Amino acid sequence: MEDMIVQSAMTEIAMWDAFHTGRGANATGLLALIVAFWVAARFSSVSMEKNVNLLGKVIVTAFAVSVFMMSMVVFTNIGNLFEGQAAALAALDAANGDIDLSPAAQAYLASQGEGNGFGIAMAWMMSISALAIAVLPMWINTSD
Repeated sequence: MEDMIVQSAMTEIAMWDAFHTGRGANATGLLALIVAFWVAARFSSVSMEKNVNLLGKVIVTAFAVSVFMMSMVVFTNIGNLFEGQAAALAALDAANGDIDLSPAAQAYLASQGEGNGFGIAMAWMMSISALAIAVLPMWINTSD
């Protein structure tokens, strides 16, 4: 029985290690998104200063929309990491039988039980507002 407890604990530690490694990768992806949205907004600003033609506006808009679509991929990856960790811990809990998970794992499972609606809403709000900041100034005349 003691060997099973040690094995369960080591498995849980490995799961947490993989989870935190993934969080580091997600942080890098989020940072890249912020820079990409800034670049899209900067392209838009320079395009307005240079008074580019319709083709230039379309190209800058296409870039901004592609950054928006990439943000949905990054935010989906982030959500999948959290959901995958919860599923892995739940599977470990089921396989353990009488052996309990750590208090941290139990708290994590309880927090992920209802999903992450707030995180999804926040991701959409950030992505849509960044797209609007990058695109709308080129297409809406505010000088009137």
